[in-house]
Amino acid sequence: MLMLTHTYILQNVLSVAGINNYDKDIFIYNIVPDLLTIHPDINSQQTHKITRPLPISPLYPKAAYIMFHLLVDDLAHYGLISPVIPDEFNPDSLGYSYIKGKPLIRSILDFQKKASQEISYNEAAYRSHLIVEMIYDLVIIDRLISSKTIELLTEAVRAAYEKGIDEFVATINWLYGLDKADIREVMKRAHSYMTAEKILKTMTIEDRIRLYAFKFGLPNDDQLKIDGIKKLFLQAKELLDDNELFLRQTSDAVKKYGWLPPII
Repeated sequence: MLMLTHTYILQNVLSVAGINNYDKDIFIYNIVPDLLTIHPDINSQQTHKITRPLPISPLYPKAAYIMFHLLVDDLAHYGLISPVIPDEFNPDSLGYSYIKGKPLIRSILDFQKKASQEISYNEAAYRSHLIVEMIYDLVIIDRLISSKTIELLTEAVRAAYEKGIDEFVATINWLYGLDKADIREVMKRAHSYMTAEKILKTMTIEDRIRLYAFKFGLPNDDQLKIDGIKKLFLQAKELLDDNELFLRQTSDAVKKYGWLPPII
């Protein structure tokens, strides 16, 4: 799932638990596995391949919020919390994103064939789950706005960069072993581009189509291809009529797993 969905889920888990007194920057830790990949030398395989559960050092308690992100991703991708990331890709995964994306697979294959860029079934399955995740936070946009989730995330970025940067760098260095200068560079970039105004500009289907086209080497200036991608996204949107179910099931599963916010 994308950053705002992760933020909204944590926001609700804390609210249901009656936890209202916390450092603002915990929400930036919660998106670390995705945030770190804005650095050209850091990829999602590095940031997500951490054994679950991982004992959290009392010196770095906010690492627990990074683990929360990974637990949510496990549920979205595999349908369960997995001790390790499977080495082999499974197009029939029971994760929410893949189950919801399954009806898109044939549409994606047909689209790619018409575009004279045919892909495998497995690749289409992978792309289907991405489309689901890229449209999901647009589907719940009203809830994100009413819950002030965007403001919460931007405040977290400012808090981490302006007040908690040393703690952030030390925590990420402990968890991932990344170079401290690289971690600081990530936060510098995040502080620059993760403003409420800039985030809101990304919350359109047109922006998601542009990102999808860029990621998979499809021309943004070919209107026929752009229209084809839009049809895929609109189809995905129709498949998410039970989006609240994922939020509830994820919160329940994480609680059952035993994740608790650290006492700081």
